[in-house]
Amino acid sequence: MNYLVVAVLLFSTSILALERSDAFIVRAYNDKFKVLSPSKKTSKVSVIVENKTLVKLIGEIVDGNGRVLSMVTIKPGKYKSLELDFSKNSLYYFVPLSPSFQKVILDFGKEAYEIPSKK
Repeated sequence: MNYLVVAVLLFSTSILALERSDAFIVRAYNDKFKVLSPSKKTSKVSVIVENKTLVKLIGEIVDGNGRVLSMVTIKPGKYKSLELDFSKNSLYYFVPLSPSFQKVILDFGKEAYEIPSKK
């Protein structure tokens, strides 16, 4: 009986390890960005940007052509949620302006992924 309980606990924790979301969740840290992406591409998508740094975060969400879809300013420890219209054949990015960082691709269907800082 104890073996069954242990097997169930091990199986349930491995299922919980797969991180998914119905929205893009972009978390800004001092040395990286972490992104959770939705499994399916839809035309209306929420993008939640969380600022886990100690400074104000200013950034833009842009499409593959560089067109700015939205601009955000987020205080330390806070977040902003945006509802955006995405077309199916375009790429989208979160571009941190201050503090500056490389652009973060918003890639549908991926598990949690990180963008490290360029050294």
